[in-house]
Amino acid sequence: MLLRFYTVVLPGLLLWAGNSLAQKMPAGTGLQGTYYNGMNFEQKVLTRSDAAIDFNWDKKPPAPGVQAEYFSVRWEGWLLVPETGEYEFSTVMDDGLRFWLGRKRLIDFWRDQDHVPASVRIRLEGGRYYPLRVEYFQNRWESRALLQWRRTDQPTSEFQPVSQQQLFAALPATAKPIPEPTRPPTRPAPAPPVAVQPAPRPAAAARQTRRSVAVAQSRATADVAPPRANVTTDTAATLPDLGALRAGSAVTLPNLYFTQSTAALLPSSRPVLNELARTLRAQPTLRLEIGGHTDNVGDVALNLRLSEQRARVVRQYLVQQGIDSVRLTARGYGGTHPIVDNRDPQQRPRNRRVEVVVQ
Repeated sequence: MLLRFYTVVLPGLLLWAGNSLAQKMPAGTGLQGTYYNGMNFEQKVLTRSDAAIDFNWDKKPPAPGVQAEYFSVRWEGWLLVPETGEYEFSTVMDDGLRFWLGRKRLIDFWRDQDHVPASVRIRLEGGRYYPLRVEYFQNRWESRALLQWRRTDQPTSEFQPVSQQQLFAALPATAKPIPEPTRPPTRPAPAPPVAVQPAPRPAAAARQTRRSVAVAQSRATADVAPPRANVTTDTAATLPDLGALRAGSAVTLPNLYFTQSTAALLPSSRPVLNELARTLRAQPTLRLEIGGHTDNVGDVALNLRLSEQRARVVRQYLVQQGIDSVRLTARGYGGTHPIVDNRDPQQRPRNRRVEVVVQ
């Protein structure tokens, strides 16, 4: 009788239990991936289903109609957590990647970089569906986008790519998502105070007139980074204390001049670059990204190339001043990050600029 239990009954019970668990855990469908030309989701090309985020396109187009370089992808869907516990998510990115889970941004390395790893730990509830989003951009050369996870409370657990089994492009009808966050009731914002501007003094008005004439003359032969208020072109600009700024803070370099439609620096750009070099020498732990920007007039690819060339020229100037090249990265954004409305011809020149971003 006991032999019959082990040989007939027990295998049937195990098969029944396995089938029951399989019925409770629906098969995943993967994530919805939307592919764009442009590093900031400028031109949508296609949407498809991707089983997992584990890609190395090796300088090849990621999908039909998508460029091999200068593209971006947004993956969206839901993650079904199999068991309650603490999970560690790990990413490898080349170039930029951002990761949201449960409507919280957990990883944000949105910059040009070479196969950089990042990880985060979070406790999740088993059986729940968590909204998931991953954004990625590729600049040039190699590419890598990987999202993997493991259980931290299991010593033998190793990182594995988050598989299609746990990923869903749409929320199943019988799903149990995490609850929506409660939001406090909104209150009408108070009216902003009205500041009374004093009339300019005659000397200040004269300086403003001279500055306007100088800028107008320079624009006939050069593209100009937007001058800041009360800064003339014949004196060295004063930069803020970059070391006191938080990581990610961007500062536009004032009084930076290039020959029209080229990356050739004009001599009048040296004062601000020399001041920046002095700042870097005085703060040896400071690292910067140098970002080139244009307006949206003209060919998108040419603008992107010009912005990258100008960023590299600024970086090279600083390296020639004795700054370690490892502390500086250069990247071109083209017209993807305007600070004013390009439709306004009076404001549009402000979008032609070079910024330094504290790392």
